[in-house]
Amino acid sequence: MTGGDRTPTPGPAPTSARVRPTAAEIDEAVLDVTAGLLARRGVRDTSVQAVADATGYSKTGLLGRFPTKERLVAAALDQCVRLTRDVHERVDDVTAPRDRDAAAVAGLVDLALRRRGWAELVLASVPPVADATLEPALGDVFTLVSDLFRIHVDTDLLRRARVTGMLGALVVLALTHERETTAEVAHPLVVAVCWATLGHEGAVPPVP
Repeated sequence: MTGGDRTPTPGPAPTSARVRPTAAEIDEAVLDVTAGLLARRGVRDTSVQAVADATGYSKTGLLGRFPTKERLVAAALDQCVRLTRDVHERVDDVTAPRDRDAAAVAGLVDLALRRRGWAELVLASVPPVADATLEPALGDVFTLVSDLFRIHVDTDLLRRARVTGMLGALVVLALTHERETTAEVAHPLVVAVCWATLGHEGAVPPVP
């Protein structure tokens, strides 16, 4: 599952069988594309026109949904933080380390395969952050992901390295899987790679 960068287009597929996306689904897809552009280009070089070009929507249409670039950027970052927090909330009650790792990996893999922009932005959240303008939101994402795996300042270096390596593997596989297979087929494979990267042996425990 390897390949070059590809920007997703959230518009509906050209088939009469597809249900037309709701306004909320369109907004979520646009914000995810925006997040990916922010991760790669930073705030300064992510224009409304660039988002329009990447999504296939008109600039006028985007400004009808997000009246300014600042609101578009803020909404994209807020969505990434919210999506990360949703995974954190589902995992937070799991206390056994092995089970918590399994639940965290499953949640993040599912999210990364659904939201490419989130996957790109979560990698950009690993310090040092290249764009200081993004630092507050990326700091929130980094803190939430770190706590998913109980990573703190006193965590040993090997554990921190494994979690960082797992995030790298997760992002690369999430962004390239479509060249090889579907998200449904890729999901257990990516989970297995992430699980092994964390240093675990054996099958991944079932996640409730």
